Amino acid sequence: MIEIKIGNIITYQNKQYQIINILPPDNLIIKDTKENIKTIKISEIDDNLHSTEIPPDIDHIDEKLYQEAKKRYEIIKPVLEGKIISKKDKEKLAKQHNINITTLYDWINKYKTTNTILSLIPQYNQRGGKGKSRLPKEIEIIVDTLIKERYLSRQKISISKLHKEINAILQSKNLKTIAYNTLRNRINQLDERKAFKIREGNTAYNNKIRPAGKNFEAQYPLHIVQIDHTELDIQIVDETYRKPIGKPQITAAIDVYSRMIYGFYLSLDKPSFYSVGQTLYLGFSPKDKYLKELNIDSKWEIYGVPNTIHLDNAAEFRGEQLRKVCEIFGINIDFRPKGSPNYGGHIERFLKTLNLELHSLKGTTFSNPQIRRDYNSEKKAIFTLKELEKYIVKWIVDYYHNKPHEGLKGKTPKERFFEGIMGTDNNLPTPLKILSPKELELARISLLPYEERTIQRTGVSLFGITYYDECLIPFMKPTPQNKQKEKYIFRYDPKDMSRIYFYHPELNEYIEIPYKNLHNPKTSLWELNIAKEYLKSKKIKNYNETKLFETILELRKLEEESANKTKLHRRRKENKKVSKPLSKDIEKKEETKYSLENDDIEIFELDFKSNKKDKK
Repeated sequence: MIEIKIGNIITYQNKQYQIINILPPDNLIIKDTKENIKTIKISEIDDNLHSTEIPPDIDHIDEKLYQEAKKRYEIIKPVLEGKIISKKDKEKLAKQHNINITTLYDWINKYKTTNTILSLIPQYNQRGGKGKSRLPKEIEIIVDTLIKERYLSRQKISISKLHKEINAILQSKNLKTIAYNTLRNRINQLDERKAFKIREGNTAYNNKIRPAGKNFEAQYPLHIVQIDHTELDIQIVDETYRKPIGKPQITAAIDVYSRMIYGFYLSLDKPSFYSVGQTLYLGFSPKDKYLKELNIDSKWEIYGVPNTIHLDNAAEFRGEQLRKVCEIFGINIDFRPKGSPNYGGHIERFLKTLNLELHSLKGTTFSNPQIRRDYNSEKKAIFTLKELEKYIVKWIVDYYHNKPHEGLKGKTPKERFFEGIMGTDNNLPTPLKILSPKELELARISLLPYEERTIQRTGVSLFGITYYDECLIPFMKPTPQNKQKEKYIFRYDPKDMSRIYFYHPELNEYIEIPYKNLHNPKTSLWELNIAKEYLKSKKIKNYNETKLFETILELRKLEEESANKTKLHRRRKENKKVSKPLSKDIEKKEETKYSLENDDIEIFELDFKSNKKDKK
C-alpha cells in the first residue's frame, strides 16, 4: 500500500521519483534526482515500491501468530492515534506491557512502513517482503528517536537541519550516515495531521484542520465509508426474451466526507458477504476499466482504502472473513449502535434518492401499492440487470457527483472530494492509500468465499467438481508431522466455478486451478445447486461429475424451451449468467423536478434504448 501525497518517493520504470504535484483524478507530476519532470498515471507506479509484499492468503497465517500480531497492534494503537506522544509516556507504555522501549519503537516503525497488521506477526521481518526499512537497527533507532524528539516538537526544525544532526550523531558513533532523500521519505510517512498538531500547537490545529460544528463526521476523503443494502423499486427483464424476472438488490457504499459513491453491487441474490466484498473491491479499484466495459465515457474518480467503514448489524457484515480482510488492510469497522437509526443516514438517503430516480423509469414498482395503483410494472419493464447497472453508473458519475449538494453547502460531491485531496486555505491535503495491482488481486481473492479440502492424487474436489493442476502434486502426500493429509484453503467465485484459487505456500501466491476435465462448460454455484436439487427430485443419489454436468446441460435446454412461459425459469436463466460488458447507449433527457429533503438530490430522467439493436 502506498500513500499518494506530494513529497513521497515512488518508483516508476525501476527509477526513483518524488511526487511534486497531483493532477486529479489519477495523474501525478514527478521528478527524478536530476530534476527531470514527468506526468504519469497512479496505476503506472511500479509494484516493487508499494510498501510491503503481503502474504497472499490471510487465512493461511497461523492463528496464534495472528493473535500475537493483534495484541501488538493494540499495544501501539494509542501511539498511532496520537494519544501517546511524549517519550516519557512511551516508556511508561512499554513498561506497562513488559516490553523494551526499542521493541515498542520497532513495532511502531514496522506498522507505519506497511500500514498492515501483518507486519507485526513474529518473524515477519524474516519473510523478505519488499519496502521494509533497509536501515540497520542501530541507525534506525537513532533516526526514529531524533524525528520524535527534534522534528516532532514545537521547535519546528527543518528536515535539512534534522538531517545534519542525525548524521553528526551517526559519525560520532562510527556509523554510516543516511541520505537526505531517505530521511525525507521517512518524514513523508508521518501522519500529516498529527505532525502538524505537534509542531504548530492546538490553536493552529483547531483553526486549520479540526472542522467546526457538532455534527461533523468525516474529516477527509475516505475517512468514513457507509455501506448498506436495499431492494430497488423496479422490475427487470431477462436478456433473451425481455420478460420480467423480479426486483434486484443493491449493496452500495458512500464516502461520508464528499458524498461520492465509493462502489456498489447489483444482483438478484439476497445481500451476502459476497455482495459486500464486491462493493468493497470496486471501491478499492481504479474504475477506468469498469467504465470502459460499460461503454461509459466518463470519470469515476474515487478509489482507495478507507480508514473506517460504517456497517449495519446484519449477519453479512458480522462475518469473520470480512473482519480479517479489514484488519489486514488497516480498515476500522464500526457497527451501527442499537437504537441509532440515523447512524447510517448518508447511505440510506442516497438509496432513497436512487429509488426515487428509478420511479421515473419504465418498470418501476414505486415505493408502495398506493402510489403504484393500476400501473403494471411487469408489463412496462424494459431493463435487463446489466442495462440497469449501466443506467445507475451513468446517473452516479454524470449527475449525482456533479449536482450541488445541500449537505455540502452547495458544493458538488466531486468538488468536495478534490478539495479534500488537494487541500484548501483551511485544510491540509489528504494522502490517498492506494493498493498496488498485486494487493488488489489479493483483495479480490480474499473477498471470495472459501472451502478447506485435502488434495488427492486425482486433484481437489469442490461442490462435486474435480480441479487439477501439476502444482498440486507436492501437496498430495501426508506431511511427516501429520499422517493425515493436510487441508488447504481453496477460494472460489460463485459466479464462475470453472476455476478455483489455491494458495501455494512455497511460492507465496495464488494459482488458478482449472477443471480437471477442461471440456466441462462454465457454470455458477447457483446452477450447480439447481442441478443437484433436480437429481435429488429424481431420486438419483450416486451420481458422478459427468452426470452432474449432463444434468446442467439438460436443464439449460429445458429452460430454453420454457423460458418464455414462466418468470421463475427466466429468473433462473438470468441468475446463472456471467456478467458481460454492455454496448448500448444512454441518452440524457430533460430533468424531472422533484423536491427532496436533506441530502437528497433532484432527479433527472434517462431514456434507455433497450429495444434497438446495436450497429456493428
